[in-house]
Amino acid sequence: MSVLAKILENRKKSLPSPVFYRGLAVAKTQRSFAEAIRKKGDRISLIAELKRKSPSQGNLKENANVREVYEIYRPYAQAISVLTEPNFFSGSLEDLREMRQLTELPLLRKDFIIDPVQVKEARYYGADAYLLIAAALSQSQLKELLEAGKELGMEALVEVQNETELEWVLELNIKILGVNNRNLHDLSLDLGRAPALFGRIPEERKKGLILVAESGYSNREDLKTLPPETDAVLIGSSLMQAKNPRQLLQEMFG
Repeated sequence: MSVLAKILENRKKSLPSPVFYRGLAVAKTQRSFAEAIRKKGDRISLIAELKRKSPSQGNLKENANVREVYEIYRPYAQAISVLTEPNFFSGSLEDLREMRQLTELPLLRKDFIIDPVQVKEARYYGADAYLLIAAALSQSQLKELLEAGKELGMEALVEVQNETELEWVLELNIKILGVNNRNLHDLSLDLGRAPALFGRIPEERKKGLILVAESGYSNREDLKTLPPETDAVLIGSSLMQAKNPRQLLQEMFG
């Protein structure tokens, strides 16, 4: 069984109660994740991630203090991603709630979202956007989850990792496209994946799309491998495990 399959099997057992959220009034977000991360001039945007642990690298910083992480990210990030999956990443929705109390930056809920109730849950805890992983969903599921976010003013970062996923995802009305350089089945990493798949997007379809490169970026040289149309990069592991994350951010984005 692949790593992704194991995580999804586990996630299905811990879905939130639809009864609790069904009658709950949740305000629409007024923050646009998409506009925050859209590239401004030549400067690539940063989505900095709170990530305590990962299946590929183990413990990154399980005891991280949310406020301390935020204070490090604040001068450089255009948006913040909070990993909320508890069993493989040691994340929590409380991390998301606490981050929301600290900042007005747009927040992305990073998790394995397979049910519309998780989208409402994300908004309830303060997220403005949410991750949808094409490898974990059918096209009809993805459509349903995109619609669930629209009702709350939320935007989805739709993630692909190969050409097949890219082709069917581009048939949908998506605004933010991410390419994960990490293979979610075997956890292998290829920094050439994002540039290659961005290059496969027809020029007409590329107009209006916001492109996000994910996973594996740890220095300024890595960022230079990205094509100019890349709007943003999502970085978590290298920042969480860096001895001096402030210095690393200065070197990469200062």
